[in-house]
Amino acid sequence: MHMKQLNLLLLLLLPFLFACKDECEGIDCLSEEAFAFTIKSAENGEDLLFGSNAQLNQEDVEVYYMQNGARQAAPFKFEANYVVVALTPEVTAYYITALDQTDTIRLAVSSTGPTECCPRTQKVEDLTVNNQPPNQDSWVITLIR
Repeated sequence: MHMKQLNLLLLLLLPFLFACKDECEGIDCLSEEAFAFTIKSAENGEDLLFGSNAQLNQEDVEVYYMQNGARQAAPFKFEANYVVVALTPEVTAYYITALDQTDTIRLAVSSTGPTECCPRTQKVEDLTVNNQPPNQDSWVITLIR
C-alpha cells in the first residue's frame, strides 16, 4: 500500500515540477557593448599595432568622445590583435587619433529592455568610419595610416 501512495503522490507532483520551468531559459541576452579596430599601413597593409614590425603602442593611440564640449577619454584595451573600445551610453561618435590623423567612428545604437529575461541590451545598428562604410573583413574595423 505504501508504494501505491508514493506513486500517486509523484504523479500529482509531476505537473508542478515542470510548471516551474524557467521562462528565460535559452534566451540569449546579447548586448554589443563595444567595437574593435586595428590600424594598418596604407603602403603595405602591415598592421601598425600588432604586426611583426608594429610601429604603434598603447601610448600612441588616443580614443575619445566629446561631451558638453569637452574631450572625454573612452575606455579601451589592447587585445591579442585588435583594440576594443567600450561603448559609453548615449555616445554616438568616437574619435581615434594616431600618427597625427583622426578617424571619426559614428554609431547608431539601439537599446532594448530591461525585460523580464534580459537586462538593458545595446545593438550597433549602423557604423561609419569618416562617413563611409567601414573597411573591414571581420567585425574588426581597419583604419588606414
